[in-house]
Amino acid sequence: MTARACIFGDTDCGRQTARHLLDAGVDVLLVSRRNPAAAAQPAALPADRAGFELLPGGRLGACRGAAGAFTLSLESGGRTVIRTADAVVVAESEERLALHPAYGLHPSPRVVSLSAFSPAMLSPAAEPAEGPQVVFLNGLAGESHPCIAAETLHAALRLRNEHGIKAAILTGNLKVAADGLEALSREARAAGVLIFKFAAARPEIRTEADGKIGLNFIDEVTGDSCRMTPQWLVVDEQIVPSAAARDLARLLSIETDAGGFVQGDNVHRLPVATNRRGIVAAGASRSIGADPAAEAANAVLEVLSALDPAPGDRAAIDPGRCIRCLTCLRVCPHYAVVLETRPVVAPAACERCGICAAECPRGAIRIPGLAAEELPAERASAPASGKNGAPRLTAFCCSRSAGIAARAAGALDRAGLSIVEVPCAGSLSAEMLLAPFARGEEGVLVMTCHADNCHSREGRGFAARRTEQAAGFLRQCGAGAERVKLVALAANMGREFAESVAEFRRTLLTLRGT
Repeated sequence: MTARACIFGDTDCGRQTARHLLDAGVDVLLVSRRNPAAAAQPAALPADRAGFELLPGGRLGACRGAAGAFTLSLESGGRTVIRTADAVVVAESEERLALHPAYGLHPSPRVVSLSAFSPAMLSPAAEPAEGPQVVFLNGLAGESHPCIAAETLHAALRLRNEHGIKAAILTGNLKVAADGLEALSREARAAGVLIFKFAAARPEIRTEADGKIGLNFIDEVTGDSCRMTPQWLVVDEQIVPSAAARDLARLLSIETDAGGFVQGDNVHRLPVATNRRGIVAAGASRSIGADPAAEAANAVLEVLSALDPAPGDRAAIDPGRCIRCLTCLRVCPHYAVVLETRPVVAPAACERCGICAAECPRGAIRIPGLAAEELPAERASAPASGKNGAPRLTAFCCSRSAGIAARAAGALDRAGLSIVEVPCAGSLSAEMLLAPFARGEEGVLVMTCHADNCHSREGRGFAARRTEQAAGFLRQCGAGAERVKLVALAANMGREFAESVAEFRRTLLTLRGT
């Protein structure tokens, strides 16, 4: 059976993603919020192309299932339509808010937003000006967005090169980290576009009696006092997620970032992945990457190629031990646990993070290679140490962060140190953390990702709670709660890994009384 992807968003990015997937032999359902007359026309995306279906005026009502088996309840034309899909792409457009109020300005024929500005507004008969005829504001009322910075630079450069019009950009923190922006800013300067950067005070902006805008400021580079009275003032905009994108994030159980955009701020998911395998963020949801549509299509194809995981490789729930408490359903950050007559794991959606197994009160969930009794085999080759030598300790390391840092810690003294990598520190139960002490070891390090960069979102939080439980048990036993410690590391922190181990060894030696 041919795989199918459902794309939400009749946008340029959504249509381009659809073309990529159709070319790769994947059927596509494009859900458009537009009515039939305004939805994608055959010229943009052939409606009669095999494997393509357009659902105009469509809205998502509910989503069930997981990667490879999503069931979507869609509202269209006053009726409910049920469709299935192997993968889902969110490609809705963004919305823009002009920042006039932030500058104490009101829209007028001379004060326009970036989206509304066009060189056609400039008449050849416009009165000459000694200074720039057009001034752009960028990032003075808040953080500059790379997309807004790019549009501002392009507009100013086009005015200068194509129309011979003087332009200036008054900017705060000019964001040029996106692809090609640094080169674009240099090109604009070389063409004669004036760029003034403000790190301290903002320029004074006032409306003159004739409706013109006056700007007074001190050039922070030269210290000169500057005055401009441009014929047009172009105000920057804030990019915000659309209501449709916010609704999709809620209905699809997708993490959002601090601004509400689809896809949380997590380095492990850039540029298009979400917390749910099989659901991809594209277009305005992320402005990172040279070709969002191609990246989204490639991510879908990768999901489709991995729909059949290795047999027995993912989490499985023992029906004989499961009491249907639904703890696994509540804690799974990837929504891989689905409720049928009882909770079951959708193998294609499982990320093997182990959080469900660690949290299950009945021990009903097993993940091959992550059971407590399977971990000691990974530590059999750990260097031994005598009573007066280096303390024996175990470092449980997240494979995406501390595990990589451990391999990069070239100057690390490994005497008495056992390093055990786990897919996520959230997979560590209190039993696992206490097991090394039963074998005569003196300490345990729990080494996790930083809070905002955990691939499983809450893995570090679960690990912190389990570490506190283990520390409480050791305190009650009189062994010392300091023998178990939580440390956050990134993958590139090899030196910090070695320093953390050395510091922990000193703590253990103090507890030993030497």
